Amino acid sequence: MSWPRSTSPTSSEVQLARQADDPWYIAYQDESTQWCSQRMDLEEKVANLGDELARKNLMIFELKRTVEEEKKNSELIRKEKLRVETDLAVFDQVVENLEHELQVMGEEKSRFIWAVLLVVIPVLAVMWLW
Repeated sequence: MSWPRSTSPTSSEVQLARQADDPWYIAYQDESTQWCSQRMDLEEKVANLGDELARKNLMIFELKRTVEEEKKNSELIRKEKLRVETDLAVFDQVVENLEHELQVMGEEKSRFIWAVLLVVIPVLAVMWLW
């Protein structure tokens, strides 16, 4: 490095000129640059991992909310099923009672018809014979 004659180099300029030619300094600068680059890469990876963690936490939250909703729906379905089963049992009992009443009414009607026939047939026979 050449210096103009009118000015003399400062100590920092001399130091920079020496460092530019020093292989140890050059290696240090290269390694320092690599470390900075690696650090920036690691910081970017950490930031990406933070974003991914936030997304996964949101997914977990959504899944928990969905599970809670499904539990509520399942409980509602279970209660509705019990209500329907109770209603069916009541309806079955009503049908049995109606069938029994129809059977009793049928037997009573049948007895009434036989009673009428037992009275009417002899009366008709007597009237026919007259």
